[in-house]
Amino acid sequence: MFIQTTRFDQIEIDENDIITFKQGIPGFENKAQYIVLELEASPFSFLQSVEDADLAFVIVDPFAFYPDYEFELPESAKEELEIDSLEQVEVRCIVSVKGDWDNATTNLVAPLVINRVLKLGRQVVLTKTTYSTKHLLEMKIKEGVE
Repeated sequence: MFIQTTRFDQIEIDENDIITFKQGIPGFENKAQYIVLELEASPFSFLQSVEDADLAFVIVDPFAFYPDYEFELPESAKEELEIDSLEQVEVRCIVSVKGDWDNATTNLVAPLVINRVLKLGRQVVLTKTTYSTKHLLEMKIKEGVE
């Protein structure tokens, strides 16, 4: 199938790769279907809405930048995502870029949790955490990508 995007023009995607966020993503509850677009030779990807050409989030695997990152997935999220084993789970975090990449931050408080087998996703807001919504990626980007 083909979808139109603002950043990548028209692209062909496999319908089997579409991830459904039943509740949407906070602030975008009416958009439920997304596709992950990997960037070659980059730790960053795009979570592109299948329903809205203008809606895409820069995302990153938080473990690539923060190897000690950990959290307990709430039971409600496990049920909604139909998670039976850790092997089904993929975690991504949304990156904010205001200005240039030297000031890029990632939100470790609200990771995107994806059941990679069933293609179900949910943004989980963690409680009782020391993480913030704006962890600076500057040093990690310079050390890990260049």
